[in-house]
Amino acid sequence: MLQTKKWRQYATFYAFVSPWLIIFIFLGLFPLLYGLYLSFTNFTGFNMNQLKFVGFSNYKTVFLDSESMYALGRTLLVTAINVPISLAIGLFLAVLLNLKIKGLSWWRTAFYIPSVVPVVSTVLMWKFIFSGDGLLNTLFDKLQLQPINWLGYEYATTALIVMLLWGAGGSLLINLAGLKGIPADLYEAAEIDGASPVRKFFTVTLPLMTHILFFNLIMGIIGSLQIYIQPILLSGKTLLDSPIKPNYLYLVHAFQQIFAFQRFGYGLALMWVLFIAILLLTVLVFYSSRFWVYYETDQEV
Repeated sequence: MLQTKKWRQYATFYAFVSPWLIIFIFLGLFPLLYGLYLSFTNFTGFNMNQLKFVGFSNYKTVFLDSESMYALGRTLLVTAINVPISLAIGLFLAVLLNLKIKGLSWWRTAFYIPSVVPVVSTVLMWKFIFSGDGLLNTLFDKLQLQPINWLGYEYATTALIVMLLWGAGGSLLINLAGLKGIPADLYEAAEIDGASPVRKFFTVTLPLMTHILFFNLIMGIIGSLQIYIQPILLSGKTLLDSPIKPNYLYLVHAFQQIFAFQRFGYGLALMWVLFIAILLLTVLVFYSSRFWVYYETDQEV
């Protein structure tokens, strides 16, 4: 009797949760585990009758293949440059827009819009800017400067990073919310002590924004390691051709193995290696946060 009453008590909860749980199992958990299984096979995407278990062979190939290691290295390089600069730009813009200036709502919208523009539209716009006879080289020509092949081997990564930084305003609203949450009396106390605006930023604003920066850092790393659409579209090539070498990033390599070469097992192994790498980096950042992230519940800054 008691168990029946308890079941009725939670019946509404189970009724609302069960649709989500069913969808998660069939569209989330099952494909995830099935993909893990296929990463240990020679699956080509077509004939399941020839499916053969190959153990850790695909994973060994990931670390022995020079193309995989090159793509991973380029991805880490882009991440190491893109994420810190994006964080700095997002915080800088938020500090500026937190000031009492005219047209504040317009400026907030203008800086935030690039982060919500569809990726394809963004890439096409920047491709027009960076192309040989595009906007940037036309400006160089007017200034009697030598045109630059922005999408060529030498500057391809620079063009990609500049395009990625254009969407740095994505963290703007989060940073603004964090700035609004800083008590005004802390700034007043700093002013009484004779602190300059720069000193107030480093002694009040920055310490109280570290938890926001921590969140943005995690999201930035995860997002930057999964870049693949931008380099493909920016190069104007397909997965069969592969983008220009400097922009041959890890996920581009993985999708090329799956969709161009039908090496599904190996491609899925590449995906799982990336998942583990993201997991380890996230754990590392979480561990490091104890040394630099300050929460208002802490005793000291």
